[in-house]
Amino acid sequence: MTTVRSTRTALGVVCALGLALLYLPLLVSVLYSFNEGVDGKQTARLTGWSLGAYADAWQDDSLRTAALTGFQVALVVAAVSGLLGSVWGYSMVRHPSAQVRRVLAGLAYLLVIMPEVVLAVSLLQFAGRVGIPLGFLTLAAAHTPVTMVVVALIVRARVLTLDRRLEDAGRDLGASELRILGDIVAPALLPAVLTGTVLAFTFSFDDLVISAFLTTPSVNTLPVYLYSSLNYGTTPAVYAATTAVLAVTIVALGIAGLLHRRSARRRPPEPPAPERDPGTDERQPLPVRRLSE
Repeated sequence: MTTVRSTRTALGVVCALGLALLYLPLLVSVLYSFNEGVDGKQTARLTGWSLGAYADAWQDDSLRTAALTGFQVALVVAAVSGLLGSVWGYSMVRHPSAQVRRVLAGLAYLLVIMPEVVLAVSLLQFAGRVGIPLGFLTLAAAHTPVTMVVVALIVRARVLTLDRRLEDAGRDLGASELRILGDIVAPALLPAVLTGTVLAFTFSFDDLVISAFLTTPSVNTLPVYLYSSLNYGTTPAVYAATTAVLAVTIVALGIAGLLHRRSARRRPPEPPAPERDPGTDERQPLPVRRLSE
């Protein structure tokens, strides 16, 4: 018993240290976004509380342009990923060919485990070889593969829980496959699709690795702008913008969590087990085979 308690205590301490290592820097950024600083520069000590950093961040034209560009790219990526990722996730479960299902699943997991820097360099080299100029569309296209896989895996998990008896009942009533897809399957998949779409928007808006390779001076995103500004000295406005991005991310993840929870609540309950009559013998007789067999 003592060993079990010691193990739990050690695991709790390790978990607390890991959470502190992950979230303390975020809390420090939020704290310093309210720091007054000295002569427009951030200092290691708190010189006073002020909301001026948020006003400076809003008045920075370069920062606002980068935030707007990143927001527009994320919207395009979320729309494309929500559509294509839903088809991908549905096909991984319902495609009639088992070989096609395996190929689609393999491609999805390959993109999940592939480092983003490898994908970014490959896309940059491909654009250079083909002669595609870097810009808004190339940046959105570069974000789409990873975010599309996020949507596909979420939709796939929801498709696996669908009750096929509802679809069979629709067929028995004379409904076509298109009618079944629109009236039965699509409403059941809608919360999962929305959840994946929100996560796709979040991942695209917060992406730094791929964006760092494929942005241009005229098409820049907020994470790249914030990372580049560190080379010229951190200002309170940078911390304010970081806090704003963190707030947007938390809100988006909260919306995705609510949609996922709603999806779980809308799942049909499991059918009850048939009642057993205690007066009957439930044992089934074994099949009798002939000697000639």
